[in-house]
Amino acid sequence: MDIRPATLEDAQAAIDLVRRSIMELCRADHEGDPLTLEGWLANKSVKNMRAWIETPGSDVFLAWRDGALAGVGGFTGAGDVILLYVDPAMRFAGISAGLLARIEARAREIGLPRLRLTSSLTARRFFLERGYEEEDDEGDIFASDANCELTKEL
Repeated sequence: MDIRPATLEDAQAAIDLVRRSIMELCRADHEGDPLTLEGWLANKSVKNMRAWIETPGSDVFLAWRDGALAGVGGFTGAGDVILLYVDPAMRFAGISAGLLARIEARAREIGLPRLRLTSSLTARRFFLERGYEEEDDEGDIFASDANCELTKEL
């Protein structure tokens, strides 16, 4: 597997992978509901992928395996993991773990003390197994079982 920074020329392929991953791998989260899926995919556009790639302080990485795009991961300069998606055909091949390790290494490099993310049901166990912890959402009237806020001290 090769992991490298994304370029603007990668935006279309990257967003196509992200959208396919959500539609095919996150069924436990959207349950095939068109409105839920539409809401989740609403900001998954080429325009937004380009913005994530070129925003100063943010990093987006692409994982390649055997010449094919296998995964997309990214985080903001504020320490928010905003992307971690794998090609459905390459699930359970270490792609997500490799991307997350690259994200964490880069975050340490730039001096971030922690990373934060909102996890889907599909990915929750993956993040918990890698040292992320659930934030206390007691008293949060918008908290739900569908998504949970996770953090990891670096």
